[in-house]
Parts: sequence; structure tokens; C-alpha cells
Amino acid sequence: MYYLGVDGGGTKTAFMLITDNGEILGYEVKGTCHYLQVGLDVLREVLTTGISDLLQKTSVPLSSVKFAFLGIPGYGEMLEYVPLVENIVAEVLGTVQFRCGNDVEAGWAGSLACKPGINLVGGTGAIGFGKDQNGNTARASGWGEFCGDEGSAYWLGRQLISLFGKQADGREERTQLYQIVRERFNLKRDLDLIRIIMKDLGARREEIARLALLLYEAAEQGDPKAKELYRKAAEEYALIVKAIIKKLNFDPREDVLVSYSGGVFKAGEYILSPLRELIGKSDCKLVEPRLTPITGAALYALHLSRKPYDSRVVERLASEEPRFLGD
Repeated sequence: MYYLGVDGGGTKTAFMLITDNGEILGYEVKGTCHYLQVGLDVLREVLTTGISDLLQKTSVPLSSVKFAFLGIPGYGEMLEYVPLVENIVAEVLGTVQFRCGNDVEAGWAGSLACKPGINLVGGTGAIGFGKDQNGNTARASGWGEFCGDEGSAYWLGRQLISLFGKQADGREERTQLYQIVRERFNLKRDLDLIRIIMKDLGARREEIARLALLLYEAAEQGDPKAKELYRKAAEEYALIVKAIIKKLNFDPREDVLVSYSGGVFKAGEYILSPLRELIGKSDCKLVEPRLTPITGAALYALHLSRKPYDSRVVERLASEEPRFLGD
């Protein structure tokens, strides 16, 4: 039998098919399925084409898929959409058993290989999800760019723009970040950044989030302000961890495992070092992700099907990921 994982995001949707012994059969990527951004019709189209192309690539009939887990961005946040989304998934999958969840669950399933603990997602948005030894779940953050998402790439991009403005007009001393932004956008005047942000980039969420890459470049050049912003982001993620711990009943005899996924954490020790320090005060242990979110989604499908598996399945998935995901 085969198990299907779907991991949706703000910019793309990934699909993966695995066997019960951890062999990855195929991988596919389509555009975003975030129905609150693109609508339910696009959600249906992305799922239909993504699953169809994956099954055709692997020569596996839909009837041979035993279980599917779909991590869908925005799922569960507006209750009136839940039955609409599930109806679309049921149409696409036919008789295949499935479960829908928020995409943060795919991040947890991948980072911790479906084991108790907390996963932090630092992508375009920010959110945390945890599951304790009793199967209870909780989340924190994930309120979107207008209501929160502190620590996300979008939030860091906004912070970078604000810092540039302060350095440009003299409210703060100029650091490496100032020159990096000027060179990146070939600014003749500092105020030209306003036109670029609002007109050229359209103030789009994903474009602002990409500016976080400039923050990393500044940190690499030793910019103290850039490093300070990463520490502030780490403080926001530490608050997420503490909030989830309060909601769940983790075994007090063990450290709570905390892992992470998303582009923000590609900044490495600039964010991981302060985060490790901050959550360590709450008897937590920061651990590297075992699997990527899409592989986690496929493993979660296997887990939810109640098919017994051992650590060798996770090890095989981890060893095969690079061949399919190109990492």
C-alpha cells in the first residue's frame, strides 16, 4: 500500500508518495493551495493536478493509496471553510481515506518524525504546533501578517525596511545593512525605496518576506543591528514555545523537544543560538529537524493509518529525501 502526503504553503504545494517501509516513490510541486489567498477553485485545481501528476509519474493507481494527509494553509482558522475544503478533498481523492490539517502539522510531523514535542515554523508567516505524549495538540501564533506572525520572514522584511529608513534619515547610525539595501535596489535616493516597495514589489507579502535575505547578508558582514533583529525574532519564537507548553501536558521528567522548519531558520546560529538559550530556561531541548515538512506529511499519513512502523522507516525517508528534494 502507498501513503500520500501534501504540504501546502503560501507560495507552493508539495506532494509525496511513499511505501509502508519508507521508500519515496515520487515528488511533485505545484502552486499555492492557500484557498484564503487564491480561492477554493484554485485549491481544487492544485490538488487535482498535483495528485494526478504524481500518480502518473509513479505509475500508482489512486485506488492503491491507503491514506493521505493534507497539510493545508489556513485550514481550521475560519470554521465555515472546513467542510468546504474537506468536500473538495473528498472529491479529489474519491474512496481514499484522508485527514486534513493545518500545514503546521506537516512541519511538526517532519521535524519530530511524529514524536511528541513542538515545531516552530518560520516561513513567510510564523506559527508553532505541539503534541504531547497523550496526543493533545495546541498551536500559538499564526495570526497572519496584519495581526501578528512575529518572527516570520515577512516580519523580518518589515523590520529591515524600518531600520533602513531610520538609518537613512539619521534616527539611527548607519550599519552595513544601509549600504546593502542601497546596492540591492540601486538607489539613487534613499526615498526611492518607497516607490520600489509600493510599486515595483507591490508591497506583496512574499516580496517583503524575501527581503529577509538581505538581513542575513548584513549579519554575515557583522552588522550588529541585523544580529539584534534575529535575536528579537528568537524571542518571539521562545514566546510561542512557552505558550504551547502551558496548554499541553508534557512529561515533566523529560525535556520538551523543540524543532523548526521554514526559511527563517536557514539563518543558522544567528537565530538558533539565541533561541536555544531562551527555551533552555523552560526545560526544552532544541533539536535539528529529522525530515522536511513534505516528507513529514507522507509519514503522518502512514502514522494516521495505524500501520506499525519503526525507526528504520524514518531513517530510510531521511536518506532518500535529498535525491527527490535536491537538498
